[in-house]
Formats: sequence, C-alpha cells, structure tokens
Amino acid sequence: MPCLADLLRLQTAAGVEAVETPEQWQRRRAQIQSAFRAIAGEPPIATPLDLETRVEATHVGEGYTRYRVSYAVDVGERVPAWLLVPEGLKEPVPGILCPHQTTPLGKDEPAGLGGEPAYAYARDLAQRGFVTLTPDHVSAGERCTPGLRHYDTADLYRRYPEWSAVGKTIWDLQRGLDFLEQRPEVRADRLGMIGHSLGAHSTVFTAGADDRVRCAVSSCGVTTFAGDDRRLEWARDHWYQYLPRLRPIFLGGQPAPFDFHELVALIAPRPFLNLTALNDECFASTDAVAELTLRVNRVYRMLGAEERFSCYFHGNRHSFPAEARALAFAWLERWLQSD
Repeated sequence: MPCLADLLRLQTAAGVEAVETPEQWQRRRAQIQSAFRAIAGEPPIATPLDLETRVEATHVGEGYTRYRVSYAVDVGERVPAWLLVPEGLKEPVPGILCPHQTTPLGKDEPAGLGGEPAYAYARDLAQRGFVTLTPDHVSAGERCTPGLRHYDTADLYRRYPEWSAVGKTIWDLQRGLDFLEQRPEVRADRLGMIGHSLGAHSTVFTAGADDRVRCAVSSCGVTTFAGDDRRLEWARDHWYQYLPRLRPIFLGGQPAPFDFHELVALIAPRPFLNLTALNDECFASTDAVAELTLRVNRVYRMLGAEERFSCYFHGNRHSFPAEARALAFAWLERWLQSD
C-alpha cells in the first residue's frame, strides 16, 4: 500500500514543522488549497453574476413539489436543475445540493425521474423533509454540447482554456449554493451536499472550497493518486478531461501536488461521511482509502471534532447500496436537522 503524504506537516521558510494546533492547521490548509487551485485553475469570471433565477415548471410528487428551475453561472450560460420542496412546510428547512453521477440522464436520476432508484437521493431526501437541488453537470443532461457525446469537455476548454472541468464544476455548484441560500423555503445556515461517483468527488471538491457546506456525504467518490496505475484517468487528453495540468506531472512520474486525503481534510471540522467500496472497479487504489481515513481522522481529532468524521466500507462495488443510503440520510439528519 502506498504511503500518503503526512497531512500534519507544515512547510515553512525555516523547514518543515509538525502541525499541532488549529492555528497551524489553518496555515497547512491554506497550502493545500493553494496547491489545488494551481491545478484546478482560477475562475476566469471576476465575480458571480446575478442568478436571474427562473422557475419554468412544477409538478406535485409524493410528499414534495418538483420545480424545473435554472440560474445563470456566466454570461449566456444557465444551469437547469430540479428543485424539490417538501409539502406542508411551515418554516425554512435545511437545503441539500445533490450533484449527479456520470449518467446521460444528468439531473433526472437524483430526482427520481429515471435510471436506478438507488441514485434518487434528491427525491429520497425531499421525502425526508429537506429541500434539495440537483443541477445538470457541465457537458451532461441538458448541458451536453450539440454534436458531442455526454461529458465531452471539448467545448468547455474552447471557452475556458486556462480553467479545468473540476474548477468549472466547483464554480457551478457554488452558484447552486447561492440559489439555495436565496430560497425562502431554505435555512441558509443549514446547507449540505451529497453525491455518488462523479457527484461524490464533486461534493468533496466543493465542500473543501466552500465553508457554507455545513455537512457532506460522498459515496464512491474518494480514492488516492499515490500508487494508482490508472491515475491518468484524472488527467485525460480526450473526452472528459478533469484536471489537464496533472497530465505532465503524472507522465513525468512525479507525485501530484495534493492527494485526496488532503482534499477531504479541507472539510474539517465540518461533518463528513465517506462511503467506500473496497472492491470498487472504478478505482485501482481503494485499499489506500483505509490509510486516507486514518490520516484525515488525525486532523479531526486535533480539531476536537472526531465525531464529525466517519467512514463506511462495503463490498458492493461501485454502487450506493441500501445500508449506505440509510447511513447517509441519517448522517444528514443528525447534522442538519438537529440543533
């Protein structure tokens, strides 16, 4: 098993020092964020636009109302999404952003409008009393570029050659948080995120970058670069190109300037639940997730927040099985619905 870099080592002008206090951790956290931004790219958009929110359709479901909405993320670019609002609300409730997995259905699957019922977590959470928002990922669903297959990011890099699909995803999901904050049905101080696969690591990236995410859940979205002989999948030069700036680093045999245990630790001390399949066919380094868990737990322990980090391992491959969903929903209820 590869040894992951020590989270609690701070690089200073005088050398390396151990991170032993929350103040030192904030400096270490800033170093990780800087390394991640250098690879993901800085937003070429100076400031977020007015959302110019539109509500275009409604449908009453089983215990909730589904709204087809859209909002602006750049000049001439809008994100379509499903907003699910529980029936009979008498006061604002927590809101949960629900990015979808890699599926041509895009936002429809978490909303329960197609695909596998196991991935309809936006619908399931709305039936449990949360307001949920599930937007289309860039190049997916209604945002698929005409003439290209789903998740082909060629048009994205034509428009933003110095950005990345991951950086753009974080930007778009932060606009989703803006949207939830502005909804009268939502408690702006109680925002959460949950996702499976693509939606899961999008949740990790966004929660690490935005402290408004009070609680997060990742299903089959956490891996490691170290020791993964398929890590170039994160730095493709075709189709879905996640982080192109990692490509020359990996081709040169060098380690990434950050790894997933560092990105997960950016969420601390906010509650985070990781759900991982130890036989996940999509990742070649799931054994290392056990080491990742131990290293991240050290950060939570140092911050006095051990109970806010948890990990569940299962053997159901790249899926979101019933017991994992039950844990995920209970986790969100514990940290978002209780005072």
